[in-house]
Amino acid sequence: MPTLDEVKRGTRVVAAMSGGVDSAVAAALLHEAGYDVVGVTMKMYAQTKPAAAKSCCGAEDFDDARRSAATIGIPHYVLDFEEAFRTTVVARFVDDYHNGRTPNPCVSCNNFVKLGTLRKFADRIGATFVATGHYARLVHGDDGPHLFAGDDAAKDQSYALAQLRSAQLAGLLLPLGDLTKEQTRAEALRFGLSVAEKPDSQDICFVEGGDYRDVLARSAMPVAAGAIVTTQGERIGSHDGISAFTVGQRRGLPATHFNDGPRYVTRIDPRTNTIVIGREEELDAFGLLANEVNLIRPEHFEHGQIRVRAMTRYRAPLGFAVASIDVENGDLHLRFEKPERAIAPGQLVALYGAHSTEVLGAATIREAV
Repeated sequence: MPTLDEVKRGTRVVAAMSGGVDSAVAAALLHEAGYDVVGVTMKMYAQTKPAAAKSCCGAEDFDDARRSAATIGIPHYVLDFEEAFRTTVVARFVDDYHNGRTPNPCVSCNNFVKLGTLRKFADRIGATFVATGHYARLVHGDDGPHLFAGDDAAKDQSYALAQLRSAQLAGLLLPLGDLTKEQTRAEALRFGLSVAEKPDSQDICFVEGGDYRDVLARSAMPVAAGAIVTTQGERIGSHDGISAFTVGQRRGLPATHFNDGPRYVTRIDPRTNTIVIGREEELDAFGLLANEVNLIRPEHFEHGQIRVRAMTRYRAPLGFAVASIDVENGDLHLRFEKPERAIAPGQLVALYGAHSTEVLGAATIREAV
């Protein structure tokens, strides 16, 4: 496995710096290894409320990124990416919820902003790579990039990168892939970075106050009331819009008491504007169909079916499955060896090797089957 020094050492790198400890240490490690590092903080949305402790992208985060860059000894810029973020991330987020899907905006941000708009800026200033502070391992081999889960299973973020195309991965560096969070904080102290003990951001950056419905309300998209029915078709209540529900949800359902346990959202039907609820075991599915297929290592899928391990939502346990690609439409078919719970259309499914941590590809879930 090549080290940072061995992968085109001395070339220019744009380091995405959010103001947190991970991205600051990533930039510092690259600078120490001899790369020509340019720190960039992306202004991606205008806050309407004070930043929460678990969020990011506030003015104090910009200041933290600037201080970290000064400590490292690299130039730092704040770039306005609001329009790109609004059209490629927020708009899709809103559209997905209004169409009964559960989006993953961090995946969209990685694809279209960090390795899209920021990549274009990197090209303009002659940078070969973009670097981020994700906890995943990336090996640049003679046969192209190989993406692996990070060594720290508790912090692994390979799922969020699984929809990146091979060409995008080829221009990416992930310096933290073989570190634990504790080791990253220790490195921050070694570099003298003031963010060494800064808490992690956990919320979706543009969801202020933790309720995504505020974002939907500001979008002014039309919302229609509809029925809540059981899996047998019995109407038991009504809703004010399907965007307030996700598959697996229990909270917010009608206060109807059943003798055989609680009910959960098992399906959202945007065509009829209906929420379907059922027992917990009715959340289980043995398969799924997915589109927007991205094969990082397509050679694994050339001979029909392949046994993989699949992650159907961020940090979900990996489940063994048989994967195949439809030769007519390019869709992904997965059949699980054990049932998966609460498969949500709109979420990413990431495919890992059956006996390795390598990410083979990913797709957007269309429906459970």
